[in-house]
Amino acid sequence: MKIDAGRIDGFIKNPSSPIVLLFGPDAGLVAERGLALVRSVDGAMHDPFRFAELQSPDAETLLSEATAASLTGGRRVVRVRDAHETLLKAVERLAKAPLDALVILEAGELTGKSKLRAACEKSTAAAAIACYAIDSARLPQAVTARLRANNIAIDADAAAWVAGNIAGEEGPLRQAVELLTLYAGNEPRLTLADVSAALADGGDGSMQDAVDATLGGDTAAVDRALSLAYDEGVSPVGILRVLLSELARLRVAAGSITEGASVAEAMAGMRPPVFFKRQKLVTQALSVWSLPALTEAIRAALTAETACKQTHTPDQAYCRQTMLGLASRARNAARRG
Repeated sequence: MKIDAGRIDGFIKNPSSPIVLLFGPDAGLVAERGLALVRSVDGAMHDPFRFAELQSPDAETLLSEATAASLTGGRRVVRVRDAHETLLKAVERLAKAPLDALVILEAGELTGKSKLRAACEKSTAAAAIACYAIDSARLPQAVTARLRANNIAIDADAAAWVAGNIAGEEGPLRQAVELLTLYAGNEPRLTLADVSAALADGGDGSMQDAVDATLGGDTAAVDRALSLAYDEGVSPVGILRVLLSELARLRVAAGSITEGASVAEAMAGMRPPVFFKRQKLVTQALSVWSLPALTEAIRAALTAETACKQTHTPDQAYCRQTMLGLASRARNAARRG
């Protein structure tokens, strides 16, 4: 059967069909919904006797995995990446027989002529879910709605700027919303200046040097770059906001790594894309900064930003102390690694 857009979220949380075909040009959305379907079966994902992930399998392999008994009890889940038309006969056989497992088929764009898609749309034992990018005209509304769900408002021109600087695919959209949510902190509303700062790929000159040295664990370079930045008139709050933007982007990439992505894949998915001259630095940072460490670093930077906005706080010293502390953490983590 074909699952309409309004029913997709509910279906994925509690799939009523043992076979689910996810297809469409938005590969990020296909993968995200596939993972959500795996997680809908409690305990299966982390049990090797109940979970199998197959990459472009042949029909016999799929049939074997889908009909295998669970040795530890509980429902099995079979996740198929890069599913093709060659699986049609296997899917038709599985749809006609009693099936205890949940079979998830992740495919690319399938036209109306696809026999695999047609079989899943027509069968009562299968479901077909299309995964398309959000139309550019509706993207500002999507950004606004997702931020609103996090209790954050955004100005109309800011939402339009975000929409114009990201793709409508699920991966970049989700990443941008998470970055903006982290950047907002306790602020209830985001302006155009806020979103352009949060989603920009770093700052300029000594300010960016200070941030990069912090991420890389070079305390001496942090100290030098901050002195130059202060001499240039750069505000500590501005430096901390660039640092927060970098930490937030790294945190999203680190989350992808914990879900199985390689460092290169996680960095390739960062939006805006990492400038080629900074790719080595970002690669090193992702090997040093763990997801929990990045979360703690973001909290420390947010605390520093709030403190630096107070009238009687020695903002330059506070910013320097915070960034030197974070650089020391990175240096120690690199030594342990």
